[in-house]
Amino acid sequence: MKILVLGDVIIDKYIYGTSTRISPEAPVPVVKYQREVETLGGAGLVYENLKSLDVDVELVDIFDEASVKTRVICDGHYVTRIDNDYHADGKQYLNYILSRDFSGYEYVILSDYNKGTLDESLKIIEHLNTFGCKVIVDPKEHANQYKDAWLVKPNNSEFTKFGFNEWQGNIITTNAGDNVIASINGVDYNLPVAQVEVSDVTGAGDCFLAAFVYGLTKSYGYMKCLEIAIKGSRCAVQHVGTYTLAVSDLEERIVFTNGVFDILHKGHFELLAEAKTLGGKLIVGVNSDASVRRLKGQTRPINNQMKRISQLEILPWVDQVIVFNEDTPYELIKKLKPHVIVKGGDYTVDQVVGHDLTDVHLVQTVEGYSTTSIIEASK
Repeated sequence: MKILVLGDVIIDKYIYGTSTRISPEAPVPVVKYQREVETLGGAGLVYENLKSLDVDVELVDIFDEASVKTRVICDGHYVTRIDNDYHADGKQYLNYILSRDFSGYEYVILSDYNKGTLDESLKIIEHLNTFGCKVIVDPKEHANQYKDAWLVKPNNSEFTKFGFNEWQGNIITTNAGDNVIASINGVDYNLPVAQVEVSDVTGAGDCFLAAFVYGLTKSYGYMKCLEIAIKGSRCAVQHVGTYTLAVSDLEERIVFTNGVFDILHKGHFELLAEAKTLGGKLIVGVNSDASVRRLKGQTRPINNQMKRISQLEILPWVDQVIVFNEDTPYELIKKLKPHVIVKGGDYTVDQVVGHDLTDVHLVQTVEGYSTTSIIEASK
């Protein structure tokens, strides 16, 4: 699923320093310079977050200049912000958009910071809709400017100020640390937001939007997408400066591997140990006894499935064991939606069942260890 981001790209610059005295010229701290950091903000931050979340995303930025917001942070506290605004040529941006085919994109995000890029938002949305794109808008202008968008996400102050209280379509309204209110496809949602210690609200809305769209790319229901979006914004405000989300911020990363695991040996242990390092939860799919007999003959398994399950569950790396009766775990993988599948190095990626559903990680094979060789040696 491909995602497109359009809108105002902003440069967020942070000057960090420390202070031990007040200036004799004015009652302000004298900041001793320590370091300087530049990150993308606005549409650029939405893009960076989605890219960090492993989403297939593109950002359309045709301008050589951008607005720059410079923040001076002294001993962890804001001292001041200096803005150098750039107003983009909205007609130039529109002409570029009209020249492109967007039929390959499922969702298009319009990140509007009222810096000119989306001055022609109505025509841009009209063009995108001809390709069947679902347009999601983070607005900074009146609701009339976003007519026919699939979904809008104003904050509480924008809701009334810009006329979104009369919006007839899908809408999500955020309100700092208060409840998130949404109506999507005729279903109303009201989600509480747990209170956290706020360090910096910069980019919280962008992180919310990116996390919500990340959930959409995973085909999650809207409730789960909203819950993930709230996690994203809560995580963002707990960090000073612009924050870029990771998958681990939003949800427990699930790792999956599978096999017979008949007689456990060093190769199994090393595969499971490495698999566990790739996420928060390792799920092991185990062939049922009937499945093993179909695949390996009537003399297998040596240990029945109950013994194999108990042996795996006692290992420190394994969080859950699930038995499947099919010849392959494909349907189980579809149900679990793991973030990564782990298999041994005797496979290639295209040989791994489920490689079309998620990422694959191959673990180097430990030579000289296999269940078959153990059985042969015992004869």
